[in-house]
Amino acid sequence: MTIASQITVAVKPQFYNTNLNTVPLGPGSTLKLKIIGLQGDRALIDFGHYRATADIKIPVTLGQELTVQVLEVGRQLKLGVITADQKTPLPTELLGQRPLTSPEEGLYKSQKALSQTLNQILRSSLGKNLDPSFLSTLDRLNSYLEPFDLKQIVHDLLPRLKSHLDNSGFFFEKSLESIISRVLEGGETPPAKSLADLADVKTVVHRDLKPNLFLLQAFIEGKETLQKMVDPGTVDSLKKAIESVLGDIGRQQGRAVSQLDSTDPFQMFTYTLPLKDGQRPAKLNVFYGKKQKSGSKKGFQVSLLLSMDRLGDVRADFYLLGSDLSVTFYVTKPSAMISIKEHYPQLEQLLGGLFDQIQLKVKVSEKRVKDFDRPVVPAAGNHRVDLRV
Repeated sequence: MTIASQITVAVKPQFYNTNLNTVPLGPGSTLKLKIIGLQGDRALIDFGHYRATADIKIPVTLGQELTVQVLEVGRQLKLGVITADQKTPLPTELLGQRPLTSPEEGLYKSQKALSQTLNQILRSSLGKNLDPSFLSTLDRLNSYLEPFDLKQIVHDLLPRLKSHLDNSGFFFEKSLESIISRVLEGGETPPAKSLADLADVKTVVHRDLKPNLFLLQAFIEGKETLQKMVDPGTVDSLKKAIESVLGDIGRQQGRAVSQLDSTDPFQMFTYTLPLKDGQRPAKLNVFYGKKQKSGSKKGFQVSLLLSMDRLGDVRADFYLLGSDLSVTFYVTKPSAMISIKEHYPQLEQLLGGLFDQIQLKVKVSEKRVKDFDRPVVPAAGNHRVDLRV
C-alpha cells in the first residue's frame, strides 16, 4: 500500500552527515524527532543533532516526540509517523482525526464517571455520621464538575466558566507561588507551617480541583469510610477516574513548562467541559499570553469545539480587541453554515449588551475543525487578541 507523506522536511546536504548515529539514511530508516516550534502548518523539529522546518499535516503539540520512518530522501526528506504499536506509518487521514470522537471517550468519560460516583457517594452519606472534611471535599469536587448548561443566560454563565478555568488545577502551584512571593516581599521568612495557614493559601487549596482530587485520593487509601457506602467496584472506578483527571492536569502543566523557552507568545490549555445530560462533549482551547515587554499588549484567544446532533462538529474562534468581539464559526457541511447564519440576529441580540461591536462569520472548513487540537499561534506584535472571560 502506498502511504501518503505526513511530514516533509526541507534539508541541506550536511543533514545527511550530522549524523543520526553514522548509519546511512535511506527509505525505511527510523528516526526520532521533537516538535520545538509551531506556526500554522509549519513546524520546527529537532532531530537531536540538527534542526529544520517542516510541513506537517497531522495534529501535533509543542514538545511532542515522534518516531518516524523515512519514505524519501533528497532535498526534501519525507517522513511517516509510526505509532507505538505499529511497524508502519499510519495514513494521514487517520492521524488527522480528532481524538475526541465520542462523548464516552477519554477525559470526558473520566469526568463523567467521577461526577456520577461523587453523586452516588453523597446520596449514600445522608443520615450517616461521616468525617466533615471528607464530605466537604466531595461537595467541592461535585460543585466543580457540575454540568454546564450552554442555554444559560450569558451573564450567569461567564462567571461560572471563569471559575472553572481558574480552578482547573493547571495553575494551582502558580497561585501558591504568587501568594508566597507577596508574603516574602515583606522582608520576613515565616516558617512553612505559617505559610500553609495563610488565609489566601487555604482559599486556593479549598477551591482548586487538583488539591481536592489529592484529598479524595487520601480518603480512598483508608477505604474504611467508602466501604461503608459503596461497593469495591465503585471505589476502583473512582480511583481510575481520579488518576485520569490528574494525569491530564500533569500533561498540560508539563507542556506549558516545555513551552517556556519557545518563541511562541502564547501557551494553550485545553479544557473538556462537562455538559448537561443529552448534550454532546465540548472542548475549549484558551491561549494565555506570556509575559511581554513593557508597552506590548497582552491577550489571548479562545476556541470552542462542540459536537452537535444536528449541525455536527462546530468550531468557534473568539477574538476580543478592546470592546469589539469577532466570532468565526467553522463547520463541516453547508447546511450547518446556513443554519448558523439564520441565527445571526439572535446571537447579536444575546451578545449586544456585552460588547460595543460584534462581527460574526461562518465558513465550511473540515480542516479547521480537525485541526482544533493543534495549536495555531496568532501573529506577534501589538495587535494581539484580548479576551477577558
